[in-house]
Amino acid sequence: MNQEQATSFLQDIIKIKSVNPPGNETEVAQKLKTLFDEHGIETELVEYDENRANLIAHLKGKEDGPVLGLTGHMDVVPTGEIEWQHDPFGAEEEDGKIYGRGACDMKSGLVACALAMISLKEKGLPEKGEVTLLATVGEEAGAVGAHQLTKKGYAEQLDALIVAEPTQNHIKIAHKGALWPQITTYGKTAHGSMPDMGTNAVTHMNEIIHRLSGDTFELKYKEDEMLGGPTYSINVIEGGSNTNVVPDQCFVNMDIRTVPSQDHKQIIKQIEQVIQSVKEKYPDLKTDIRILNDQTSVKTSSEDPFVKLVQNTVEFLGGTTTLGGMTGYTDSSQFAHAAKTFPIIVLGPGDTSVAHQPDEYVEVAEYFNSIQLYEEIAKNFLT
Repeated sequence: MNQEQATSFLQDIIKIKSVNPPGNETEVAQKLKTLFDEHGIETELVEYDENRANLIAHLKGKEDGPVLGLTGHMDVVPTGEIEWQHDPFGAEEEDGKIYGRGACDMKSGLVACALAMISLKEKGLPEKGEVTLLATVGEEAGAVGAHQLTKKGYAEQLDALIVAEPTQNHIKIAHKGALWPQITTYGKTAHGSMPDMGTNAVTHMNEIIHRLSGDTFELKYKEDEMLGGPTYSINVIEGGSNTNVVPDQCFVNMDIRTVPSQDHKQIIKQIEQVIQSVKEKYPDLKTDIRILNDQTSVKTSSEDPFVKLVQNTVEFLGGTTTLGGMTGYTDSSQFAHAAKTFPIIVLGPGDTSVAHQPDEYVEVAEYFNSIQLYEEIAKNFLT
């Protein structure tokens, strides 16, 4: 497949409105499946929900050998309320960039994986081993597709995994975890002119927020040389139904980004202790905690042979070999829970600073480079 065809196919994938929610990833999966079928590469659809299916593709060598995994997600975030200068699903090419929702995060990386496999197939490669693509649903909302595939055992055959998330083709060997607790307080409604007849859930939540934001709540951790320390913020709050009604319910959503030294269960216990301390002031406090998202941090040793192989390949192709980490999580948070342990790196086209933004784009040259990168890594790994 030449560069013109590679550009056109990426544009076709960007034009598919696989916005999550609801997802609608099956159309992307079917488009990729058709391409693989045309090139004689074995595929399998793994249904997650209505109009939502993961795609597995296998490019097998003539002999048994190691298995290199490539992965990318097919869903994209909503376009948002701010007006775009380019059609979010027009996949317009301008000044060496392709614009569109998912162009950066992460349809360019996903398509690059697929085209690298096709290029290998056209050259009669690999001689031994296998390249497996895992195209997932629902990464943007809890990595649910990767979770499903891991539970079903699809990751257990892998010997190494490349996550094609946007890194500007720089090598990332670690990323933070994510813990999203939702705290809800429950009160009792009353007329706004008689607040003493009710129990104000917002007032109770205000005290919880005050203590979570103060010295009573401090995350325990050992600083990571690549990821630094954790962060947390309260990013959603909702409570009350009307100005003249004492609110009987209020909830907040927290976003906690964790490092390898932390235990998510211990963090939840800390939050529970803070809430318990509020009962000293409000004995009638009633709450519950629901975990909206729980993704572990992931880190591969810089001394791992696969990391060294990727560095050597990137250097040979003129790229940057410096290793780094990421603040956001990827599907590898789920694939890392496979029964088998294997090295994981994140490497893909696109700049995360434009991901989830209006007029999201990917540099076309970077996209082409990533195709070559994946192909060369596969050649070197499967020799």
